[in-house]
Amino acid sequence: GLQAYIFRFANIIGTRGTHGVIFDFIHKLKNDPTRLEVLGNGLQEKSYMEVGDCADAILHVMSCQDAPLNLYNLGSHDTASVRRIAELVVEATGCHDASIEYTGGDRGWAGDIPRAMLGIEKMLSTGFDVRYNSEEAIRHTAHALIEEIGLNKEMNT
Repeated sequence: GLQAYIFRFANIIGTRGTHGVIFDFIHKLKNDPTRLEVLGNGLQEKSYMEVGDCADAILHVMSCQDAPLNLYNLGSHDTASVRRIAELVVEATGCHDASIEYTGGDRGWAGDIPRAMLGIEKMLSTGFDVRYNSEEAIRHTAHALIEEIGLNKEMNT
């Protein structure tokens, strides 16, 4: 019979990213290494999952679950604030003198939500667990994107 898998994702981040908060922060610092403007108050918190963990979770669930309809949230055990992401990106870029400036408000953009954390108990019950927590995934992604766009080479010349 027909079998379906429905996955709801946390914020998926990793190499080859072309958008999102980490990508945006790196490009802002590339343009002005002395200042990082952050939309909102920096207190928005979300769960982040590294793209390799996400792919592994999908393959794992599909290999061990055979119900006609399979619904799973995929994410990490924790959240990270936009403020912490800004600090990690500043650290990763080496722009240690950059001032982090917040525009204010509890939402960074129209439609943003102040806090998002998926329940991942069902995913964990299959025996799968992530390799990276949110902060580790952010740090890994920041370093990968900095390397991909050649930011460190550019800033050191």
